Amino acid sequence: MGRLTSTLILVVVLAGLGGYIYFVDSKRPTPNADGSSATKEKVFTVEADKINELRVTYQGQSTLLKKADGGWKLLEPTAIEADPPEAIGVASALTNIEIVRVIDENATNLEQFGLAKPNITVEFKAEGGAAGTLKLGNKNPTQSEIYAQKNNDKRVFLVSSFQETSFNRTPFDLRDKKILKFDRDKADSLLLVKGADSMQLSRAGNEWKVVKPVASRSDYSAIEGFLTRLSSANMSKMIEENPKDLAKYGLDKPTMTITIGAGSAKTVFEVGKTEDSQTYARDASRPMIFTVDSTLQTDLNKNFDDYRKKEAFEFRPFYLAKLRAVKDGKTYEFEKVPPAKPADPETWKVTEVGGASHPADATAMEDMLNKLVALKADSFVDAKTKTGLEKPVLVVSASFDEGKFERVTFAQLGDAAYAKREGEEGIAKIQLMSFRDALTAFDAVLNPGAKK
Repeated sequence: MGRLTSTLILVVVLAGLGGYIYFVDSKRPTPNADGSSATKEKVFTVEADKINELRVTYQGQSTLLKKADGGWKLLEPTAIEADPPEAIGVASALTNIEIVRVIDENATNLEQFGLAKPNITVEFKAEGGAAGTLKLGNKNPTQSEIYAQKNNDKRVFLVSSFQETSFNRTPFDLRDKKILKFDRDKADSLLLVKGADSMQLSRAGNEWKVVKPVASRSDYSAIEGFLTRLSSANMSKMIEENPKDLAKYGLDKPTMTITIGAGSAKTVFEVGKTEDSQTYARDASRPMIFTVDSTLQTDLNKNFDDYRKKEAFEFRPFYLAKLRAVKDGKTYEFEKVPPAKPADPETWKVTEVGGASHPADATAMEDMLNKLVALKADSFVDAKTKTGLEKPVLVVSASFDEGKFERVTFAQLGDAAYAKREGEEGIAKIQLMSFRDALTAFDAVLNPGAKK
């Protein structure tokens, strides 16, 4: 008896499946003579750039957008700038959506298709009085298509399921999500404040300089990259449009404040506390509070020293013309010797001031120069730190790149090494091992016959 029941159930299921397949196949477009599918009917014939109003309703949230002066504005639920690519994407998708096949020309039971209360409704108005509504309901059993309706028609048809991702937009998705608005190309000052610590930077032409806490060079790429990310970063989530309690988010006393200057204009970005990997923040000119994405969080967590130039020297061996060094109480001059023939390599001559000269070993000279330019700051210390720079171990002066000049003084105190550039107030703490390697390389050039 049990087997007979199971067999009967299986027959019923197969019959139902066969009926569904027949029903679906009967609705498929007739192929062309060459085997390709027949041209699909577009749901709407309006052109995307003619659409000037959109209302998108998704998950019970309705968003109204209107085009004004060539740009999109979000009017409901909040009056604010729209996200142009998102608005244009919805308009374009409307004009490109196609009917895969018609399911019912005169549907009376819309509930079975999920169209009695559609998951998504998109309404539009366009130039010339054109208007339309698209409703999207449930997906079909194969999940490859979605049941849909146009305007108030009773006809139910299927569209490709990927179309859902073009229209499932909340008010947050469609709004302008930029965290800050400032003229990126005109940014000429930057003030970073974290508690009692601050850094002020200024740009002149194509060069950024650290103004405070001490006048020094800056890392141009790091600063430019930070400004670019600030100008392009989006909110990851809207928290409150009109908050009443800033302390709740740590924004009554921000953990960090960033002030960007562009001429006389100032833009202030305030950073609050971090909870569950989300950092609260706000544009000081607007009341809303939002969270920022992890990429920007990484920048916000950087030490101020990350925006300072770490290399002790600017010169590069290829452009170096002369070098002068004071080591162990003796002064040495290194000078390039022009080649006898154009095809010959350049060589270097080393002269102890008041003493003898000798040609430098090419390999040893190259190694010494490379070790010098590799010297970098691990960190920076203030003027109160004992460094031993009043009794330097090495002083190097370099002439390079047609008229440029730099002088760096080095010292070692205990297990730490320090460097100070002439004309800069900052003092760099450098890697002791790298400094010792540079001293060893100097000795190899100065005393070519000495045993290593």
